[in-house]
Amino acid sequence: MHPCAICRFLGMEPRYTTNVVGLRTRIEELHSHPGRTSLEGFDIEHVMLPACPEHVVEVYRGRVDGVAMAWRLPEPAFAPRRD
Repeated sequence: MHPCAICRFLGMEPRYTTNVVGLRTRIEELHSHPGRTSLEGFDIEHVMLPACPEHVVEVYRGRVDGVAMAWRLPEPAFAPRRD
C-alpha cells in the first residue's frame, strides 16, 4: 500500500491505497511522488500514481486543478464542468 499522491499534494493526511491510476499533469511534485510508476515512452504529462478512491472521483470530475485522468480527452474550454 502507498500513500495517496493527491492527499499528499493537497497537504492532507494521506490515506493509504492499492489503487493506481493514470493521470495527466505537469505538477512536478506529483511526478516525483515515491509511489510513482515509471512510464518510459509515454507523454511527459502522463504518470501512474497511487490515489485513494475519493481523489480518483475528484480528479475524474475535474475538481483537482492541474490534474486530469490520462485516458480522458481534453474538453473544449467552453464545455460546462460536470459535477
